[in-house]
Amino acid sequence: MIWKTKTHEFTATVCQKTGAPCPALARMARALTDAMATARPATTDAFEIEGSSDLTHCAEGCSARFRAQPDQIRVFCGVAADTPAERLDRYADMLFGADFTAHAASLLATPPCAMMEVVTTAPQPAAPTEHQLSA
Repeated sequence: MIWKTKTHEFTATVCQKTGAPCPALARMARALTDAMATARPATTDAFEIEGSSDLTHCAEGCSARFRAQPDQIRVFCGVAADTPAERLDRYADMLFGADFTAHAASLLATPPCAMMEVVTTAPQPAAPTEHQLSA
């Protein structure tokens, strides 16, 4: 599932437990997006937060791990706390990335039951109004 706002593109997998998009995951990603936007004036491009949270609105009782940077946020549901972040990112690169990548099946012993990536989009130029000339 993919949707856009004026500033971000959200890409989510279907939850493997419910077979549907996860509204709790979408809420969490949106909250992280808002938090990063709020922090932006006081931080640098190197600012990053990561952590985990229980998705209280998830009917399945899922927990999620996240890493948020100014230009990208990733959330992984149902993964073990000791799963290396680098492996989760490689798995996400394989699914969300534009380049073809292959990894051994052993990359993750238990893949996420759902995941989401949020990327910052470039501002779109304003459409010309009837009083503006376009080149």
